[in-house]
Amino acid sequence: MRCWKHTLNMIAVIIVMATNSANSHAQIDGATDAQGTGEVQLSILNLGVGGMIRAGDWAGIQIQMLDQGSSQREVILRVTIRDSDGDDAQYDRVVSANPGLPQSFWLYCWVPFQFGQASFEIHAFEAEESGGTEAGQLGYRAGRLLGVVSQYNPVMQEPWIAIGGMVGTRQLGIEHYGMTIDNRTWKPLGHELIRIAPGLTTLSLPDRWQGLVPLDFLVWGSSTLREHDPSTLSPERARALRHWVQQGGHLIVVMPPSDDPWYSGTHPLRNILPDIQRPQRRDGVDYNAIRQLLTESADIELPKNGTLTTFTPASDAEPGTSIPVLKTRAGETIAIRRLVGSGMVTVVGINLGQGELRRLGLPEPEPFWHRILGMRGDVKRTAEMDDQLLSDVRSRTVLEFDTNISGEIAKTGRAIQGVFFGLIVFIIYWIIAGPGGFALLKSQKKSQHAWVGFVMMIAVFTALSWMGASMLRPKKVNITHLTLFEQVYGQSTGRARSWMSAMLPSYGQSEVSLRDPDDDSVMSTGRMASLITPWQPSTSSASFVSGFPDNTGYRIESRSPESIKVPTRATVKDFRADWGGVSKWSMPHPVIDTVAFEESKLQLVGTEIHGQLEHGLPGELKDLMFVIVSRQTPIRSEGQGIGQALISRVTTWSPQVPGGGWGPGEVISLLDYTKLSDTNRTSSKSDYFTTAIKQGVDAMSLQGSRGSVMDRLMAARMISQMQPPRYGSLTDPVGNRLAHRRQLHGWDLGMWFTQPCLIVMGVLEVEANDANPDGSPVPFFVNGKPVPASGKTLVTWIYPFPPNPPRYAGVFDPEPETENDSLPLIDE
Repeated sequence: MRCWKHTLNMIAVIIVMATNSANSHAQIDGATDAQGTGEVQLSILNLGVGGMIRAGDWAGIQIQMLDQGSSQREVILRVTIRDSDGDDAQYDRVVSANPGLPQSFWLYCWVPFQFGQASFEIHAFEAEESGGTEAGQLGYRAGRLLGVVSQYNPVMQEPWIAIGGMVGTRQLGIEHYGMTIDNRTWKPLGHELIRIAPGLTTLSLPDRWQGLVPLDFLVWGSSTLREHDPSTLSPERARALRHWVQQGGHLIVVMPPSDDPWYSGTHPLRNILPDIQRPQRRDGVDYNAIRQLLTESADIELPKNGTLTTFTPASDAEPGTSIPVLKTRAGETIAIRRLVGSGMVTVVGINLGQGELRRLGLPEPEPFWHRILGMRGDVKRTAEMDDQLLSDVRSRTVLEFDTNISGEIAKTGRAIQGVFFGLIVFIIYWIIAGPGGFALLKSQKKSQHAWVGFVMMIAVFTALSWMGASMLRPKKVNITHLTLFEQVYGQSTGRARSWMSAMLPSYGQSEVSLRDPDDDSVMSTGRMASLITPWQPSTSSASFVSGFPDNTGYRIESRSPESIKVPTRATVKDFRADWGGVSKWSMPHPVIDTVAFEESKLQLVGTEIHGQLEHGLPGELKDLMFVIVSRQTPIRSEGQGIGQALISRVTTWSPQVPGGGWGPGEVISLLDYTKLSDTNRTSSKSDYFTTAIKQGVDAMSLQGSRGSVMDRLMAARMISQMQPPRYGSLTDPVGNRLAHRRQLHGWDLGMWFTQPCLIVMGVLEVEANDANPDGSPVPFFVNGKPVPASGKTLVTWIYPFPPNPPRYAGVFDPEPETENDSLPLIDE
């Protein structure tokens, strides 16, 4: 489509180039001086949350501003990012400046994978009233340039690096996930490297949830100092944290050794904490009683004067609001969580910041953090590796799991028609206006009229080409999308991440929006703050100085980018949307009990699921996968490690639904698909977490992938559970292979492997001929009207079962074993 849009629109672009160019300059009126008037002094406090920014994701930039003017005024703060069309996306925020008073503000922008700019430049403009409050106008336009600050050669994390956050200065052993060899960007004995943004405070947290999007998890490790006390959170920062959790974030709160600001104090996060009775704290605890949760060593001498806080669910707690995660041998709950939207909040009762534990480098990730976050694999230090292993870990074969999204949403049909039409017209023109026409005139002895005929042919074929191009050019707005859509049973809202290619057939400007124009409320019930931004793929080779010759600027409200007015040239533009709320799509659910007139419940019996499901989605679910997390593997005995095993007992199934797809309104019995039977209605994927890595794309090899794009995206959601490398074997399905993802950060399902649940995944496709406004779970509007959508959606539905924390090795397990437990269907 890119070729088509350049060839068809070049003439129109040249005609309007001068006008648009002038308009572009007018938008930064007063910016003739590179530094402006100098009336406003700017400095960058944080480039990214905790100073970490990742290419291909949202980023927050914390600015300090000092206005040296004489009176209060409105100022526009702006960071400009060049998009794939060569236009300037101007991420703006209007602030009220108080002269002589240093003020701190956050700006947000989406950073492309190929960030071709030498620096981040923040401009401060005097705000002049424009009279418009529609999307992209903010009610003001940029006037005089008052000040500039630049961050040259910004250090950015690679797109395949995961990021976690830490409130407080102590990293509590979680920093070991970032351990690597010779600055390699992978885990030596795992896959995705996790770097921690440390030292966060209640003042350095972003005030919008897009600033937290890069984080997979956030550990609140300290709350004794005022700068770490949750009661000092501003309402905006608290709202950002809640939205981030609802959108799949994992907040982990570590209870302090004294006082209790979380349950005894008043703070704006209280309503998302687990619903429990008053926590019980004990001092002078011998940590040898929980040794297996802190270390895999039997020899380390542990503190005997620690602090332990235990939790008891409230008597009237609703399902999902108080889920025990870890217990002591005596059965006391020391880690408990609450489900919030697609995310969760986990509260830990061990004083992980105890001085002696920190001196010992505890807790170790494998026995403790693996079971909180849902991780897999050894986290060895350099001193624990022999020379052979140190050599092996330096070389890995990279496999990509979320590439070619752009290929899935590309609109190629019209482009191919245009290319063939142009080729045919050119051939006919060359024959008639060239040797064919000349030969005809010569045979008629009228060769002296060759130039007249040539000019006539130019006129005729120019008209023919213009009419053909006009006929072939799309006339209607539509989108093609690839979407991840997820909902947790029992939660009122779901979330989605969508990549869209929108055909915008007009010239000028179009407003694209995720917000229903008929919804007048600022934040209606069931709708969360959503994000839309221009997007380009991670593998794009486009230069940031290329694009259209009539490049222009367009404004994006950086703190609430739900709507954008973008320049249009009768072609396509790509977007990424992060959406949350109540979708029109009806996700799977247990069937209604016709006697009790309520939804029946699913039951987990061993590794089998009893119950029936149906859905009301707008099409068949195909390529189904059922992932059953039946329980946690036992906590190892003293001195024993978990090694490469999964932390949970997992069975994976590939249901063979009659007709090839699970249709809307069709009731299926889960027992038929979660056990082996003579009916052969399902097939086991017992080695899925070992063989799935082969579905990745090896960019350095001529061999293609074994799986489709949707297969890879399904696997990419579980990279944390993939079999770690097994060096030294060329025939091993894993060997030295390394799983990478760039687009799916924040969408890993690992945290669900820390508690019993059923995960249902499947693909729903709406063909282009069936495009309709409900063809995507994400609402999309252009100029206030819903847009017909077609494309593929990876649907994920999660059903949490009653909690079943891991037992200790040697402790009686009351859970009955089933016949399936002896079958080789379990990944451990």
